[in-house]
Amino acid sequence: MLYHSPISGDRLRIGKFCSIACGAKFLFNSANHILHSLSTYPFPLFYEAWEHGLSPREAWDNKGDIAIGSDVWIGYEAVILAGVTIGDGSVIGTRAVVTRNVPPYTIVGGTPARPIRGRFPRERIDALLEMKWWDWPAGRISAAIPLIQSGNFEALKAMF
Repeated sequence: MLYHSPISGDRLRIGKFCSIACGAKFLFNSANHILHSLSTYPFPLFYEAWEHGLSPREAWDNKGDIAIGSDVWIGYEAVILAGVTIGDGSVIGTRAVVTRNVPPYTIVGGTPARPIRGRFPRERIDALLEMKWWDWPAGRISAAIPLIQSGNFEALKAMF
């Protein structure tokens, strides 16, 4: 987590069963600078020294929290920017720079990250999102692991 300032109030929410590779980075709002200002310098951060009355929260453009869904794989050295939501079941490629929301079960890559393809056909994605197997009780998930690992969608669907 980079540029996570306590005064910003930013949050990183990560769902269940996520895989986050080494070097992945989450850049929070404090990394942003106000672009409509005549200067990119974050004067409000030093509110006590300058006595200008601005709030430290006015030092950068606030794009929102970072939200990572469940069953997401974030590749090696990927960068996720503030305000981005990554949908359940998505895959973020190695060294991708994610500047926009990623729909569920979508594979993205590049700089900036762009959709490469969906992981499954739309009807399977809809069914998986309805099932939310990651919210099942631990015993049920344990019983479903062989089905999940083998890609036996029909058998997993029968457990739902």
